[in-house]
Amino acid sequence: MAGPLPRFVPCRAHVGSSKTADPSCHSVHDLELAVQDLWDHLPQDNIRCLINSMQDRVAACIAAGGGPTRY
Repeated sequence: MAGPLPRFVPCRAHVGSSKTADPSCHSVHDLELAVQDLWDHLPQDNIRCLINSMQDRVAACIAAGGGPTRY
């Protein structure tokens, strides 16, 4: 591969949207529980957004040569 992997942040609206999100995870287990909680409460509209934009996000990543994209 010719560079670092891209960092995707496609639907920023979900960041911080969970009322139970706690940024102070003190163990891997705490982190796993926090990620599972966020996943369980991710709105279907966010999932649709990700699915519908996948082709554009992959094309942008390829066009950027693996570098930063607008996503």
